[in-house]
Amino acid sequence: MMNGLIQRYRTLGELLAELKARLGFVAQGPASNNNNPVMISFLQEAHDYVYDQLNPIPMRKKTVITLEQGSFLYDWHNDAEDEDIDPGLVMSVWIVDGDSRTQLVQGISEADREDNSRSVPVKYETLNGQIELWPVPDRAYGLMVEYIASKPRFAQSADRPGVSDRLILLYAIANAKAHFRHPDSQSVAVLFNTKLRLEKIKQHENRRFFLNGHYQKSRTVTGSDGDYRLSAG
Repeated sequence: MMNGLIQRYRTLGELLAELKARLGFVAQGPASNNNNPVMISFLQEAHDYVYDQLNPIPMRKKTVITLEQGSFLYDWHNDAEDEDIDPGLVMSVWIVDGDSRTQLVQGISEADREDNSRSVPVKYETLNGQIELWPVPDRAYGLMVEYIASKPRFAQSADRPGVSDRLILLYAIANAKAHFRHPDSQSVAVLFNTKLRLEKIKQHENRRFFLNGHYQKSRTVTGSDGDYRLSAG
């Protein structure tokens, strides 16, 4: 399931509608859609910038892929959230059969591949960007993948950002106002900087430190020299 915090963030489509409204384009009616590509680019740039600034703690996720009898190749993909899985960030893979779970071992040898028997899979590997299973499943099972999520996709209307939608919107508004030479662009940029500083402070205060060497790295809050500034495009 999707993280509850992310579920509260507005989608790209919702942010696009508000960005256009804040810039006064809605009054243009259907003609305002001509500005959609550049508006979306402002929002995507904002998502990348805010994500890099906050560097959120990676999210641990689980998904279950439904296996089919006789099929041994599957996409590294979370269908429930329409999210690709980076094989390098996979923590564990399990076969789910009713109430029982069995962890798979990574690594399939050529000798294994020469064995065409069908049974419950016990090994997995990445082959041409897909999940390879051995033995070939003899019936339907669930394949549970536990992984660390990468920065979420932010390209389709229903996509939700991985960081505060308010910060993304403010950054996009400031950039868009500068692009269209609105006189209040700098005031929005100042507001964005203030909100970003507060979010960094809150993030720093919520980090926990441990004495056993396992800790979450904190980030220092930048001073005025690190502020985001605008230049008219």
